[in-house]
Amino acid sequence: MLDNKTLTQFGIQLDDEFPHPFSSDHPDWNESYFFDWYDANGRIAGHCRVGWHPVQQRVLFWLYLLDGEEWLAIEEYRLPFSALTLHSNTQVFAYEGWGLAFSYQAGEALQTGTLSVSGFARVLSGQRQGLVLPVAVQLTMNALGPAHSRGGGTVEDHQAEGFSTNRYEQPIAGALTVSIDKHTQDVTVRGERDHSWGPRPWDMQWQFLVINTEKFSLQSTVVNIPEWPEIKVGYFQENDGEMENLEGVEFDLSFDATSPHRSVAGHFDLACSSGRLISGRIETISGVEIDITHTFSPPKRTEYRRSLVRCYIGDEAPVIGWFECNRDSNPSK
Repeated sequence: MLDNKTLTQFGIQLDDEFPHPFSSDHPDWNESYFFDWYDANGRIAGHCRVGWHPVQQRVLFWLYLLDGEEWLAIEEYRLPFSALTLHSNTQVFAYEGWGLAFSYQAGEALQTGTLSVSGFARVLSGQRQGLVLPVAVQLTMNALGPAHSRGGGTVEDHQAEGFSTNRYEQPIAGALTVSIDKHTQDVTVRGERDHSWGPRPWDMQWQFLVINTEKFSLQSTVVNIPEWPEIKVGYFQENDGEMENLEGVEFDLSFDATSPHRSVAGHFDLACSSGRLISGRIETISGVEIDITHTFSPPKRTEYRRSLVRCYIGDEAPVIGWFECNRDSNPSK
């Protein structure tokens, strides 16, 4: 267990575990939680995001599961905000209705918690492609490091006067129980969680790499916002060591726009505040494309993808991670 001083060393407070007040002056106000995970072999993996746009009166929910052979997905982008329960005792959020239920129950703030989901997912790939199958997920997680943040930031359209706007990332480990069509597995997993709140326009491009092993955890991000300098942030933490900021993030990657299953490969170079340099290459194990067309005005498609990746760093054995990117699908126009 981590002490509160360690958990909050980057300015995130224990109360930031829970939902925040929102500004009704910002239609793009978005508070979201995501969780991702994978087993040591890179066969069992998942990504879940719950986000709400209170001014738009809707909730966005998605769950993507990889069972080694098949991808399955639940995608709901227009659930009624009025049906979402927020911050009831230690319950962070909860929804139940029409064959879908999801909730996050905090244990100790920023320290432990349980994500629960049950519903019906469509098979996206594999022999059962097209079927709709019952699924259930329970992820009981423990934080492996502080809630990392670089502060509320200075990007004007991500702020709201008089309101807290921030985000944090946190490496996690946990026990996962996943059931797909009555087949249940119990797996030990590692991954990352994120909590973000404030005005969040989606009209930007980003690349995001997270790796979490028994030896270290890291998260690195490059963000390109129109008419704003490129943003490069992240953290690195050795097991039982201090978490440090990344001062440099460079991705040299190639993308396959035609294949979400094999969408990215290439190299990365990360510079830690201590002077440590971390270089490696990634290759895609498998991946999916996520629909965020409805977040833009007017709606449009971008190449928004989540890829489970295998990472090679120095002479070490390969490790598993997640790579996420959002790219303009039609850059010539």
